[in-house]
Amino acid sequence: MRKIGYLGLAGLILAGLAFGHNVAIVSDSLQDREVARLLKWVLAFAVVIFGGVAGTLAYAVYRFRSRPGDTGLPPQFRENPRLEITLTVIPLVIVLILFVLTAQALVKINRPIAGALGVEVTARQFWWDFKIPEEGIRLSSELVVPVGRPVEAKLTSADVIHSFWVPSLAGKTDAIPGQVTYNRFMVTHPGNYYGFCAELCGPSHAQMRFRVLALDPKDYRRFVEALKAYRAPEPQTPEQRRGQKLFLSRCAACHTVKGTPAAGVIGPDLSILGNRVSLASGVLKNTPANLVRWIKDPAAVKPGAKMPAFKDQLSDADLEALAAYLESLKLPGFDFAALPKY
Repeated sequence: MRKIGYLGLAGLILAGLAFGHNVAIVSDSLQDREVARLLKWVLAFAVVIFGGVAGTLAYAVYRFRSRPGDTGLPPQFRENPRLEITLTVIPLVIVLILFVLTAQALVKINRPIAGALGVEVTARQFWWDFKIPEEGIRLSSELVVPVGRPVEAKLTSADVIHSFWVPSLAGKTDAIPGQVTYNRFMVTHPGNYYGFCAELCGPSHAQMRFRVLALDPKDYRRFVEALKAYRAPEPQTPEQRRGQKLFLSRCAACHTVKGTPAAGVIGPDLSILGNRVSLASGVLKNTPANLVRWIKDPAAVKPGAKMPAFKDQLSDADLEALAAYLESLKLPGFDFAALPKY
């Protein structure tokens, strides 16, 4: 049993190392640092309490152990008011201290931040829609924000309850149909931050991921201006031209691509799909092969996905042409895949 316990502990450690960018070990947000500060207090009290209880137990076992020649019961104590009062007051003081610290942390975390960048977040089965009214831009499944500026995410859901969670940036906040909730954070370093849905929302709950891509303020400003002026480039090859025709005939009813007749709002905005680091809301790495795989049979990648499969409607050549066109939709000069991962 001891060996099994050691193996289990080693497995947990290795899992944490292997997926360190997906867990809240290192916090990069000022708001999440407040939670980390509170956690340190909780852990400190937990260590003290554990040490006190374990030490008292060890002392009692040693002090009152059975000795050779003992024939009767050890001295019996019926009551000890001083000890009872002490053991009541100490936990009460600890709870009051943690209550005050928790209240302070909650006030700081939930306080509206002047000058914050407002982001309207709509959760859908199983992807995320982001709108930044101040900039007049829409993004899907990958939110681009500036470093050093607070972000106020205004959350809602189009179907069931979801939960917005970026472990290295912010705590979990539910996105509820018909209601508005808020999640506030500020990124202090450029990077690619992994986000998840933290509320069971259907068969692909675990696959409902997203990214927060944080850029230096100058790069962010350059990105916003480029996206606002963006118009889909004209196809450069026969394959891309074929893909464009397929997209406008098969996909335009649900998706948007700026500068084309495609203006659908049912599905994600694909205007700069070629710049994305992931596909299928964070599930697949953005490569032509994975894009073909996704278009061919979305439900095979993400069970319950509402996007229809095209495996029986398009040939392999059609799928590759469609993927080639979509991969050509990008803003030049931005390599989000090169950002550090958290």
